[in-house]
Amino acid sequence: MPLGVPKVPHQYFEGEDAAWVDLYNKLYEERFLFLAKPLEDEIGNQLVSMMIYLTLDDVTREQFLFIHCTGGSVIPGIALYDTMQYIPTEIHTTVIGIAASMGSLILTGGRPGKRIAFPSATVMLHQPASTYTDGMSRVCIQNDDDVAIIKEQIVDIYIERTKQKDKFVIWNELDRDRFLSAEQALEYGIVDLIMDNETVPPWLKRKWGPKKENNWSGLTRNEFIDRNEATPYANGAV
Repeated sequence: MPLGVPKVPHQYFEGEDAAWVDLYNKLYEERFLFLAKPLEDEIGNQLVSMMIYLTLDDVTREQFLFIHCTGGSVIPGIALYDTMQYIPTEIHTTVIGIAASMGSLILTGGRPGKRIAFPSATVMLHQPASTYTDGMSRVCIQNDDDVAIIKEQIVDIYIERTKQKDKFVIWNELDRDRFLSAEQALEYGIVDLIMDNETVPPWLKRKWGPKKENNWSGLTRNEFIDRNEATPYANGAV
């Protein structure tokens, strides 16, 4: 394999030799998206545009967003959250390290029942502190009224998307950093499932798993491997 940017083999047409393509382009083609840095304008715009494009390309295929995010800006986060709610494609969200501040909001934005935490993952709730621009003008823009309005929006989202329905409890919890383990995030309702050795990841179910008529809820990881160990790799690439 060539050195430098990670590349993987991909066969475009049957009978042709596999070509080396960028790993991330291949992952995007398979509907795997990543928020693995603080959420700012650039990464937010990239994720929004990719979700819209992939939805237009095939509205029936689920998308999988993996999150390892230490926070970021409020406005790009709300824009990404709203996009996830209003495109018809189902979006799975998975926290693989930490989903902090806006990262936790994006995590809750996945399709209910399809929000996942890895066992050692951490979720952190945090109050918003927003500026719309850099520079000296931020003093004029960042005021209590603006932040309060945004905070109320975020509180309403947590009420809608989690098991915690007391607005005052959530409002008070956002006043300080609230760290949750995977188990606590499950109890809170931020995620719906914790991965373990017996769980078949949904992205494997979609690509290599049995047909829809099979009952995934009763299928263990070892049974999944036994059923699919003879399955060829996608696109004929090995």
